[in-house]
Amino acid sequence: MAQNIDFLEPRLVGDRFNGHSIPLEVLKDLSALEELLVEVAKWHYRNENPERKRIPKGFADDVSLKVTEIGDGSAIPKIVLCVSSATGTLFPVDHREYFAKAKESVVTAIDNAHHQRSVAGILLDSHLAYFDRIGRSLRDNEALELNYPDTKRPAQINRTTRRYLTLAASSAGGFTEEVTLRGSVCEADQRKDRFQLRLIDGRIIGAPIQSEHRETILDAFHRFRHGVRVIIDGVGRYNRRNRLDGLESVEHISLLDPLDVGARLEEFTSLSNGWLEGRGIAPKADDLDWLTDQFEANYSDRLPAPYLYPTGEGGVQAEWSLDQWEATLDIDLKSKSAYWHALNQSNDEESEHEIDLSSLDGWKWLADQLTQLVPGDSDA
Repeated sequence: MAQNIDFLEPRLVGDRFNGHSIPLEVLKDLSALEELLVEVAKWHYRNENPERKRIPKGFADDVSLKVTEIGDGSAIPKIVLCVSSATGTLFPVDHREYFAKAKESVVTAIDNAHHQRSVAGILLDSHLAYFDRIGRSLRDNEALELNYPDTKRPAQINRTTRRYLTLAASSAGGFTEEVTLRGSVCEADQRKDRFQLRLIDGRIIGAPIQSEHRETILDAFHRFRHGVRVIIDGVGRYNRRNRLDGLESVEHISLLDPLDVGARLEEFTSLSNGWLEGRGIAPKADDLDWLTDQFEANYSDRLPAPYLYPTGEGGVQAEWSLDQWEATLDIDLKSKSAYWHALNQSNDEESEHEIDLSSLDGWKWLADQLTQLVPGDSDA
């Protein structure tokens, strides 16, 4: 028979978690959190019972953390401490205090990381290593708050705090993080099951060839000289200087369209001021990232991909050649707006319009215009 004890109600913060839903990939973070709490509870037990040579079996066999429900709003999983009494011991009475102490230690360490304070003595190096997995699935502007609803001490795990905690271990050579990369497969070694990815900025990093991706990787390698690129979702390995050293694993890989918007915009990040014959303002990397996200979220892959060029004013110009029409979209990254111009070369008919690219309506208007201009396609 098992006893469920209310233990933790963390809150997941971010757009992905609205509507009290949790993506499956985030469950890996909660599983790693369970492993950490068990190990810290064992550590507290050893510290307070130095005469005991072994940890009671119940710590590993009869205790687990389970999610029983998801709260409203931002996702709030209710986690209970599930204690089995199958052994006939009084385990829930004697030992659940160590799990409470483990939770307090983890919350304190995260709070210290948030304020850039030392975590020495709060957790061991072996405990800190778990933060390389806890929160790894979180994206920018997302967080896991362990101590919700205590707003003064929320113990927020995000990309910054998990990196701080991971590197706080003296033995840590770096950290890992989920990444999306674009590049070309320039080398492939089937004997070692490794390949080399040349990133758009020219850097070359290594990655494993996993069986499920072998065909795509080798296809991209054989077409390397034809300029074929791939997009990879995986786990990147970074050193202490925050430099990407390689890929620890590849989760998804696919070939890119030659006009892939994300790849082209990433090329623009290498520009510096004066790139246009001594003139020309370089677009900001954050603005290019924003435009990439907007295209990926709002531009249908059934529409023709545009040719993209940087402008001397620090913006981006998109161009389409569609039957008799030549269309351009001059994008002002600072104001997140654009000027549309289309010309029918057969009869000089013109179309002009100002578009707000920060609104869904603006992107819908653009899609409608392109749909009308695409020859023989009226339902893109």
